[in-house]
Amino acid sequence: MSSTSFSHDSGGNIPPCGWLGDVATFLETPEEKILSSLTSYLRQTGAPQVYAWDRSLRVLRDQLSACMPLASGFAVVLEFELPRTGGRRPDLIVLENGLVLIIEFKNRVAFEPQDLDQVKGYVRDLGEYHSGCRGKTLVPILVPIGMQGDSEELDGVRIVPPSRLGALIRELSRGGASAGADGNAWVRAPYEPLPALVEAARLLFERQPLPRIRTAESAHIPETLGRLEALAREAREKKKRILALVSGVPGSGKTLVGLQLVHSRALGGPAVFLSGNGPLVQTLQYSLGNREFVRDIKKFIHEHLIRTSSAPRERVIVFDEAQRAWDRDRVLKKHRGRLTEGEPALLARIAARADDGFLLVALLGTGQEIHEGEEGGLAQWVEAFGSAGGWEVAGPPAFENEFLDSGLPWRGDNLLQLSATLRSHRASNMTQWAERFLEGRLPAAALLATEMRAQGYHIRGSRSLEALRIFARDLYGGSSTARYGLIASSRFRNLEAYGVRTPPARYFNHGAWYENPADERNFCRGLEVAETEFGCQGLELDFPIVCWGPDLVWREGRWEAIIRRRNPHVRDAAKLRLNAYRVLLTRGRDGLAVFVPPAGSAMDATWQALLAGGMEALK
Repeated sequence: MSSTSFSHDSGGNIPPCGWLGDVATFLETPEEKILSSLTSYLRQTGAPQVYAWDRSLRVLRDQLSACMPLASGFAVVLEFELPRTGGRRPDLIVLENGLVLIIEFKNRVAFEPQDLDQVKGYVRDLGEYHSGCRGKTLVPILVPIGMQGDSEELDGVRIVPPSRLGALIRELSRGGASAGADGNAWVRAPYEPLPALVEAARLLFERQPLPRIRTAESAHIPETLGRLEALAREAREKKKRILALVSGVPGSGKTLVGLQLVHSRALGGPAVFLSGNGPLVQTLQYSLGNREFVRDIKKFIHEHLIRTSSAPRERVIVFDEAQRAWDRDRVLKKHRGRLTEGEPALLARIAARADDGFLLVALLGTGQEIHEGEEGGLAQWVEAFGSAGGWEVAGPPAFENEFLDSGLPWRGDNLLQLSATLRSHRASNMTQWAERFLEGRLPAAALLATEMRAQGYHIRGSRSLEALRIFARDLYGGSSTARYGLIASSRFRNLEAYGVRTPPARYFNHGAWYENPADERNFCRGLEVAETEFGCQGLELDFPIVCWGPDLVWREGRWEAIIRRRNPHVRDAAKLRLNAYRVLLTRGRDGLAVFVPPAGSAMDATWQALLAGGMEALK
């Protein structure tokens, strides 16, 4: 790399960081000039930030001097901003040929748990999404400025006092070449993070390409989309009616596939994305400022079977969370007796009005039925389309027996089964952890939790909700796009005793909860209002705090659902409770925390079960 640094006052094409140069240039540059570059880049900095930089730069100057001449050509990157993360910036990155040191300074004597999670999060995201890190060794390093004594390694993070940083850099560099690194090329290398669902919808609505990240490609998302586009063409060209079933675990990208499909130019005509998940519909409409991008299925059915009797303009319909389709009794109740079939049969009736071909895509999750009238599952789809006639079905091979027995023409397709979770970045076994944990297989869950920690995904817990609030705020600092918030079981009746409100059944703006920082009290990061399983299903947070209620407790070696009042319309209330917690435990992209009411309550055994299942107690 060049032996000269850049200045943010000089104009031109400035890299996304506060200062960039090699070690020799860093040591030759006056500290005042480096501070000026940092403040010019970030613009809004107060005295505490400048003081922290001043202390860190003095440590860094002393320690890098001790590394000369070995480190002369190493690159130094200060305050590199991870693109599309709202201001998340590692303090320092040192680049050697084949080595990337991610260094975070903390202005305290000892580290806090959130400090470990923060630096591991940087390593996780850089390793997964930054092409300049491919094939490199990434090392997370934490430097508490006031720390004295010996260095230590905890959970893969090197924790060193300031006086030992130079020695650690020399130690890590001994086995490698000292040819330096091209810092300019590194900071400008493509960085393509997986967008959150709402952000992905916004990109699609604006007709911008989604990032082609390795995780999505390894999960065959592009191939799945291509297969559905081919089915849409087949339906149109051969005037067929085709039902395509796409199944997957929570967070596997089913909704993303559906959103991409309805915006695909390859369809050759209009398409619509339907969902019975009111908060999901509301959040997408709120974020996009558009009510046609995604529609509520209840209103869509009402429009086409009660208000009118014409064929819909769309020839492709995507139905999200189709496993939660209302059965006949629920439809009868919600449409006030004007319709007498379940939602799958009603959609088949609507599609039958089009005689020029039709593709209906049903996105089916597993273990996410959480409400009365949602327990029909796959059997409801088999019965509805077996009776409708004139349909062909494509789906995962696991569904073959159900549909062959119905007499429907069937084709199995492995691309219609999404088995890898995308929501939690690299913690691909998060769904399996939740499954084992809720099955009561606590040692097996703990083993998976250990693997997840190694991947940078943490499950923290506390009996103090305020401690978890502080943890989440410190973890994300000033990031403007980070989404953390409280979520809770709808059956946690006394949440208000802990200073938490739940949304009213009606007239709550779920979109503002997820997307509107201006509404501080009702915004997710206000940590005052908890969305329930109904409000967060199908959506996601970077870091949810799950409020564990007394409606699911650990007793005599198993989970027991506490049902206060029986609903005659629910077949298996205990299963719905387990499903509710499955939803709550699988919302996190970076990790999650769990709040269990304080010691001395009836929740002590539940707390111990969470610890035995791999949760780390917040110290």
